[in-house]
Amino acid sequence: MNTSGTLDIEDFEKYLISAFDIINGYILNINNCPVIPPGSYDDLRKSIYSDLPLQGENIGTLIDDIVENIVPYSTKIGHPCFLSWIITSPSPAGTLGELINVGLNQVPALYKGGKAATVLEDVVVRWFCQLFGYDNESGGILVSGGTMANLTALAAAREAIYPGATTTGIQNIEKPFVIYVSDQGHISVDRSAGMLGIGADMVRKIPTDEKYRMKPELLEEEILNDRSSGFEPFCVVAQAGAVNTGSIDPIDKLAEICERENIWFHVDASYGGGAVLSKNRKVLLKGIEMADSIATDPHKWFFIPAEAGLTIVKDSKHLYNAFNCSASYLGDEDSVDYKDYGFQLTRASRALKIWFAFRAYGLKRIGEIIDRNLELASGLYNRLENEECWELVSPSELSIVCFRYIPETKLDENSLNSLQFEILAELEQSGEAFLTPAVLRGKACLRICIANHRTTQEDIDQLIDLIRLIGETLIHDR
Repeated sequence: MNTSGTLDIEDFEKYLISAFDIINGYILNINNCPVIPPGSYDDLRKSIYSDLPLQGENIGTLIDDIVENIVPYSTKIGHPCFLSWIITSPSPAGTLGELINVGLNQVPALYKGGKAATVLEDVVVRWFCQLFGYDNESGGILVSGGTMANLTALAAAREAIYPGATTTGIQNIEKPFVIYVSDQGHISVDRSAGMLGIGADMVRKIPTDEKYRMKPELLEEEILNDRSSGFEPFCVVAQAGAVNTGSIDPIDKLAEICERENIWFHVDASYGGGAVLSKNRKVLLKGIEMADSIATDPHKWFFIPAEAGLTIVKDSKHLYNAFNCSASYLGDEDSVDYKDYGFQLTRASRALKIWFAFRAYGLKRIGEIIDRNLELASGLYNRLENEECWELVSPSELSIVCFRYIPETKLDENSLNSLQFEILAELEQSGEAFLTPAVLRGKACLRICIANHRTTQEDIDQLIDLIRLIGETLIHDR
């Protein structure tokens, strides 16, 4: 360790190579089980915990500690059978971009605080605006993920619909704001309403059809009822890839309603935005260019390492009006300062890893991976539909399949629901795969989300065979 009065490290290059070796080894072995490593929180805490470190330690010893106690207990999100949350397998090119980004440590709050990082973010934002059909008046900002992307968009909407809300608040508005989302809407909409002073109770959950898509006619009825009751319809949030089912609301129809009723239209495409690169499923996003704002997550179906979320708006002035700020300690400012387009001031640069990965692979190749995911989901759906021991619980528009194991032994509904959770617990315990549950209209089910660049047909076939075996064993042991 260097003792010259700085925090520089002697032999830094040697330790940097060791760090790269750890990352390289982890990626090379990502396909190996277990997906979720064994070990309780208490046990792991005992091996990792240390007293407050007042004196420095040898760097090599710390690296050995990481290899022994951190890497083996890291969840393998990139494993081909990590098919649960929509935090997809990060691409190695994205990882390289992130490593370089961390080393450069740029903070694109102000242009002078990260000149190249600011321009890179502008490039990446412009790419996404182009992908979703926005023109040159549009703009956006990279954020941590879908929750912040939705919050950022709704903050811009609040200022656009009620100018001055950012500075004077909404305590004095005559008519309380109302937000509309389907009953499959993401919890971030409720949380955003709470954060913005609108209130989660003012989020109306519009019923969905048999494909779990918002019913436009019921939305129109709710808007009419709210207006007649003294409320102000403020924003409609459409789902482009609902988290439970992957369903996509009828975006074009909802856009027409919002335009007619003068309501802000936001599309939550945090997951389903990746379909914009699909040859066959892009049509499902028809009308998305009519949205006032869009949230999407590059760290989901664009295969970028977390964190990487994005808010784009049709007119960039709405972000500026909601977030622009000034302070003497910031010094001279530039018109391109990203501090004026989002809530954070100190903000890590997230553009380089996206820029690096997109250029390394090309969007055509990424789109081919997305189409392969979609084909795997369609094939799985067809298989389950034609085998007697399964029940499909929802259609599959994107790459999510929700289904239940149905044993030959007749079970009541409560027991059948419990069985699905037991199967998931056994599957996770096996280490072979990681899925999450969904509860759709009272039915507990297994939910597979195929948004992984490593997943193959063989992985899916083996997983379904394993689930059946677990189900049969659980029934036999009852």
